[in-house]
Amino acid sequence: MPELSTVLLIVDTGLLVLIWIVQAVIYPSFRSVEANAFKAWHRDYTRKMGYIAAPLMIAQLVATSFQVLQNYREPLAVIHFALAVSSWVATFALSVPLHDKLQTHGNLSEIISRLVSTNWIRTILWTLTFAVSLGQLLAT
Repeated sequence: MPELSTVLLIVDTGLLVLIWIVQAVIYPSFRSVEANAFKAWHRDYTRKMGYIAAPLMIAQLVATSFQVLQNYREPLAVIHFALAVSSWVATFALSVPLHDKLQTHGNLSEIISRLVSTNWIRTILWTLTFAVSLGQLLAT
């Protein structure tokens, strides 16, 4: 199903670029936001980031679900789906609670450090997801 593979590669590329920008630039820069402005800035950041990340994550989950239902015997389809689900688990088990703490307590260095370090999980997952997606497209 080359059309679905192409859509997934586009979505996975978007998530790959997004997560590397977040990991390398955005999260580390949280420390530079003035303490008295942080909560308002963070609330605005998470809302706007949601407009970008949520549609991509939903599209990825829906497309990989469809793909694995159609090709449940193909290992790459199963791996792709498992990586997408894992990224949701990492997002809602690790990143969201840390963002909630930042919203409540402000730009505490220890929370930002934990956010940066645990975000490597999502960075690796979405990098692997992109690699699988590219492999699937090249195999069609």
